Amino acid sequence: MEFFNKLEEMATETYKYTAEKTSKFAKETKLKMKINENKSSINKLYESIGKIIYQKHVREENINIKEDIAEDCKKIDQLSDEIENCRMELLNLKERKQCPNCYKEINIEYEYCPNCGVKQEEINSKKDNSGNEYIKNDDKENEEANDKQDVEIVDVSEDEE
Repeated sequence: MEFFNKLEEMATETYKYTAEKTSKFAKETKLKMKINENKSSINKLYESIGKIIYQKHVREENINIKEDIAEDCKKIDQLSDEIENCRMELLNLKERKQCPNCYKEINIEYEYCPNCGVKQEEINSKKDNSGNEYIKNDDKENEEANDKQDVEIVDVSEDEE
């Protein structure tokens, strides 16, 4: 009887492990699909902006960025933010993080970046609105520095893995 109890326990553990891995894989796939959808939307917005600019050029009209393309630019900013959030969730699912200095993907437990040697900031795990856990940086100075940085241009031509 002990043999069957051990067999049942092993089967239960194997099932739980497989279910966890499958769930993680499904989340990764959904995040990658969302990233690719957003990149595609950004490309369409770039094309729209280009058409507006070219049409103004052909008609020899002045281009007023605030009137002509500001709304599309806001949409691109929103989509870029969503891409970054998805990318950070993907890193978290892989138990990885990004070095704030060299932007290299590294193990979440590293105190120093193996690529550039910079001391890594302390991170805490938090939950988002859907109950999913994610890594959030609590360093106030880093948040203030990020607020002052220029807008990052997202290269939408590359496909996500």
